[in-house]
Amino acid sequence: MITDFTRSIVLFLLCWSLTPLAHAQQPTIQDCLGAIPVCQTVYKEDKSPSGDGNYRNEINTNISCTAGELNSIWYVFTVQEDGELGFLITPNDINDDYDWALFNITNANCADIRNNQSLMVSCNAAGGGSCNGLTGATGDTNFDIQGAGCNANSPNLAQGRTAFNDRIPMRARNTYVLMVSNWSGSTNGYTIDFSESTGLGILDESRPEVADVSVPDDCGETHIEMAFTENIDCSTINNANFSLTGPGGPYNLIIEGGICQSGGDYDKNYRLLIDPPINELGDFTFSLVTNETDQVLDVCGNPSRAFSMDFTIDYAFTLELELGADTSLLCAGDNLTLDATNMLATYQWQDGSTGPTYSVTQNGLYAVTVENDCGIVEDAIEVIYLMDVPEVELGADQQLCPDEVTVLDAESPYAEYVWQDGSTTTAYTVNSEGTYTVAVTNACGTTSDEVTIDYVQAVQLELGADQVLCEGEVLTLDVTNEDVESYQWQDGSNQPTYQITEDGTYSVTITTPCEVVSDEINVSFIETPTLELGADTSICVIDPLTLSVNIPGATYQWQDGSTQPNIPVTTTGLYAVTVNTACNVLTDAVFITVIDSIQTELGQDTFYCPGSRLRLDASAGTPAEYVWSNGITTPTLDVDAPGLYSVTVSTQCQLFEDEVEIQECEMCTFYFPNAFSPDGDGINDTFRSFPNCEVLSYNLKVFNRWGTQLFESSDYNTGWDGRYGSQEMEMGIYIWVLDYTVSENGASRSATLTGDVAIVR
Repeated sequence: MITDFTRSIVLFLLCWSLTPLAHAQQPTIQDCLGAIPVCQTVYKEDKSPSGDGNYRNEINTNISCTAGELNSIWYVFTVQEDGELGFLITPNDINDDYDWALFNITNANCADIRNNQSLMVSCNAAGGGSCNGLTGATGDTNFDIQGAGCNANSPNLAQGRTAFNDRIPMRARNTYVLMVSNWSGSTNGYTIDFSESTGLGILDESRPEVADVSVPDDCGETHIEMAFTENIDCSTINNANFSLTGPGGPYNLIIEGGICQSGGDYDKNYRLLIDPPINELGDFTFSLVTNETDQVLDVCGNPSRAFSMDFTIDYAFTLELELGADTSLLCAGDNLTLDATNMLATYQWQDGSTGPTYSVTQNGLYAVTVENDCGIVEDAIEVIYLMDVPEVELGADQQLCPDEVTVLDAESPYAEYVWQDGSTTTAYTVNSEGTYTVAVTNACGTTSDEVTIDYVQAVQLELGADQVLCEGEVLTLDVTNEDVESYQWQDGSNQPTYQITEDGTYSVTITTPCEVVSDEINVSFIETPTLELGADTSICVIDPLTLSVNIPGATYQWQDGSTQPNIPVTTTGLYAVTVNTACNVLTDAVFITVIDSIQTELGQDTFYCPGSRLRLDASAGTPAEYVWSNGITTPTLDVDAPGLYSVTVSTQCQLFEDEVEIQECEMCTFYFPNAFSPDGDGINDTFRSFPNCEVLSYNLKVFNRWGTQLFESSDYNTGWDGRYGSQEMEMGIYIWVLDYTVSENGASRSATLTGDVAIVR
């Protein structure tokens, strides 16, 4: 990162000859054309940039000791006095490797560096080992060129011995550029110190001057080109700093093209457009105008000296010829003088006359040829004579219907038009009311006219919604409208207002020049209404009730926000309404109890087992009366014996009966014999169970006294034959275990039974 004065010139644009910059890219400090001007002794670059700028390959590695401009920064200075250049580059990271090359471009430009090896006056690319770190032209050696590497015996373009070159002899007024290349590629930056120089004066303290001026000296030249001895800060110079005086003035000088006009910061070459072009011979003076303090400053802030030079224009000018429009209009009796005057020219008109001017007095085509040392030009003009001022007639004032348009036509031969809104067409389209004016002008004068356009207002007829009024009221209908030709009511009356005092349908027809519009309204008169919702009451939910308040023309507001004249009653509660009629405001309320339907359900038939508790519930879900078959009148009945039980449930709206059968309790048992004789005689040969109910699951196991399982069956019809495999078991006692699930009293029950059985033979 650069500091102090250089911060403002990071994007410095530089060109080292009077040849205009040929590239479109904007230079940066990584380009020779964007080199940092040396205006102070020490520059600290806090961050080294990457890449090689917008202008690539400025260094030719075949004729330079460096490997190109790697991550480069360029510097430029003009020597103020004879001496020796010395400088020291100190990397912020002492292990970084920086290379550099110095070029003399006093009589060259940046583009020449790549192909002209003679421009390189000193170069050092030594690096590696002890050659990393500090480098520069310090006078520590007598070498001017040192290539890559370190500690070579013979430093040259390709080899290097040390990072330090000899100081560099320089002559006053020579311009140099220094390229510093970052071989390491780090972004740590460096410091460059020019205090090693002796008697050099590279810090610019001299004032710039005008070095060269080129003024017009041939046909068609309209510019002054000039150059300064140094680059000038673009922000300190403008058109006001240049002056041209002489015959045919005043003249303006306008900076045109160049680096400054392209957005650059500095330039030494300026091209000035002369406006208007010089069109008379004589003596002229060109001046650089400056207060010599804060105007026209070089890149180091030194003000330019003022400058003035005289020159003479004594050559023929580029011909300019313009007789006017193809058709020129004149009034009868007018004269027109055509002027083709040019400096040092000859003239030839259509009739052979040779003067610079020609007097026209009648219709015709007039042409001239003008010639001087700069060329030949021709022009022609047709002239038409008019007899009088134009005629214009917009017509009488008009009245139009809505959305109708009309076109006002003011056309007149060879005329120009200006309407009231500034439009310049021959015709004008009108779509709104107002006063319209036009001025029509030809070569003989101006004629004006105006017309007023009115629009018939569209009829906005609306008698409104049908109305209900109270007896004794009067309704007045008013349909007054502009531009109406006639009113016609249903009874033949023809006034814009109409009074209504009785029931009926009333209509009106309005006629304007543009339309016929009709409307009608129904009006009813009523007695002053009353409101009565009735006494509080009860209703059955199975018998729907709707509260209805029908008063013609009224609005309604019920307790739940509804606004209809009717409201259904669905739940117990207070029902209230406010009625706004044409005559009054009415309110009433009624409390209605809604009796729900009986919801009794005794359920499915079931079983009663002694010792258990069974309760039948006939609750209706609404206030009701109950009568059981045994005379009990409560909603529930506790059952203590099997039987058929029925209940009658009643409300004022409904009678309901239901019954349920309570059966004897089911007791499921398994019969097992306590002995069997498996002797094959067909009598009591197997051991099995005999259930008295539905068996849902069954698992019978038989064990000997030592716990060995001898038999297992999941089918109660399959018994044990007294064997274990193929072996007959001895007489004795055997243990059995039964796990089962049975259906009992409408439900499943699971249990385990154990016992013993004896084998006898």
